[in-house]
Amino acid sequence: MANIRRASGVWRLASSPEPRRDLTRRVAPGHRASQAGVNPSAYPAARSDPAAAMLFPTFDFLLFIIPTLIGFWALAGRPRARGLFLLGASYLFYMAGPKTEPPPAPPYYLGLLLFSTALDFVAGAQIHRFAPLVRDDDPELRAFAIRHRNTWLTASLVGNLGLLAYFKYLNFLIEAFTDLLAVFGGSAQPLHLDIVLPLGISFYTFQSLSYTIDVWRQKLEPEPSFARFALFVVFFPQLVAGPIVRASQFLPQLRAGPRFSREGIETGAFRVCQGLVKKVVLGDWIAVQLTDRVFDTPETFTSLELMVALYAYTLQLYADFSGYSDIAIGTARMLGFTLPENFDRPYQSRDIAEYWRRWHMTLSTWLRDYVFFSLLARFGSRGGYLAVWLTMFLVGMWHGASWNFVFFANIHAGAMVFNRWNRTRDRKSPVAQTLPRRLAVAAGLFAGFTAIGHWSLHLTWLDAGLASGLIAAAGTAVTLLPLQTTRRLTPLHILATFHLLVFSRIFFRAPDLDTSRQFIRGLLAFDGHGIRPGLTTGWVWLTLVVGVAYHFTPKAWVDVHALRIFRKLPAPILGVLFAALAFGLMKLLEGAPRAFIYFQF
Repeated sequence: MANIRRASGVWRLASSPEPRRDLTRRVAPGHRASQAGVNPSAYPAARSDPAAAMLFPTFDFLLFIIPTLIGFWALAGRPRARGLFLLGASYLFYMAGPKTEPPPAPPYYLGLLLFSTALDFVAGAQIHRFAPLVRDDDPELRAFAIRHRNTWLTASLVGNLGLLAYFKYLNFLIEAFTDLLAVFGGSAQPLHLDIVLPLGISFYTFQSLSYTIDVWRQKLEPEPSFARFALFVVFFPQLVAGPIVRASQFLPQLRAGPRFSREGIETGAFRVCQGLVKKVVLGDWIAVQLTDRVFDTPETFTSLELMVALYAYTLQLYADFSGYSDIAIGTARMLGFTLPENFDRPYQSRDIAEYWRRWHMTLSTWLRDYVFFSLLARFGSRGGYLAVWLTMFLVGMWHGASWNFVFFANIHAGAMVFNRWNRTRDRKSPVAQTLPRRLAVAAGLFAGFTAIGHWSLHLTWLDAGLASGLIAAAGTAVTLLPLQTTRRLTPLHILATFHLLVFSRIFFRAPDLDTSRQFIRGLLAFDGHGIRPGLTTGWVWLTLVVGVAYHFTPKAWVDVHALRIFRKLPAPILGVLFAALAFGLMKLLEGAPRAFIYFQF
């Protein structure tokens, strides 16, 4: 690694072939990448429009939510009018972008949303129509009913997933085909379509599909009202970035109608404030102050600086996404509805399986119920590892379409397979009997990881071997830990799981595979130069420490005890606190709202 020297008060790397970046520079508030919350080139498969929907931490949303709450509860005695009012407000929220670039959503966004809604509404009705004939004594009639139901289910799957595949994955599939063709000596003219990814399509597609599949499985009665079903699909708090709500969870609430309660308003307001602090302070501010700069040009930073930025981004991603979920759940609560929880202190997990039971829980349970169990039924118990890998690979690829996410998906899929094996393997046999087989497997994995690191990530053989050795050492250490965790061993399980997640964030955040390679090379350099002055400030370190401490505190401290104190505060004090919070968040935003990271998906 190049030596570091100090020039003009700024630390720089001496032998860099390109000018080094001034570490005291700040991202301009008007910079588009700053507004988007991530590098726009991070998702080359489809150009996204992250600012298309109204953003929660903006004055525009405040002007929207207050009249919506007042109008909604003012129509409490007229349920049909109230439902139509909320439906219109939800479509307005989706189409009304903030007063920033890019401009609000194009009209076809709404057309796609309506198409998906109408398709699943009709498919559900047609599937249910022939449900009684499935048990008919006449085999021909029974076969006809089954064929008819399967046809409509297929139409729903092809229509919804086909749109998702086109907008989100087509460019990547073309890129992957071109790259693989080059590997085998062929060539093709690179082709990249100018596709704008419709906002929230990954979320509302899965949400709408759950309805059709549940009706097909005869676990749900179809919804007779199109307006009510449309409201289930487009309900604005969770429309753009979740939580993914099942029809069986939300349609009964719409039919029963919400009831106004002071507790609901207070609990919802507390949850919204909690989410805003997470989003703006632990998410946006950390991104501007640290992570964005490091991930933009990782080759200009030292190994320790890269590691600190990686830890910071791991916290930022959680704060950003869980902050959105908090605001969505809190807003719905103020409207009298209950949405499912999406996060449960995920970085306290003791293994990767527990992590996915705590992170983006509505996506994990959706794929478990609609993909994993179906694969397991098809493959049988012997195909359990394949079902685990396929499901987790889909979880990873759901997040994005690029080679980066192929690595990200395989890291988590491989970790889940390893975790399943570690929990089910024979632990009673003597070590002498199993040691040769374990060493052979470890050697094979070491060779495989080294080859991937060299040929796919373009690492030197030494760096690839070093990375593979670290992975092998970590995996061996995990196998030596007992499954039954104790108070002493629990931190070791958490530490191992957490660092697996931290490493995978490289591929999640880096704008492209080349940047991921540079980041990994920098980490493996172990240059020992430390953190240079100007990269971080005392406020950044304090924010990171507070954010980590908040995450590792017991959940009841905030969700129970802090909420109880919040509800007991007099109205004047609450007003002052709300004003102070709003002022502080506006100062941190600096007039440049940043879209939530998961808007990209």
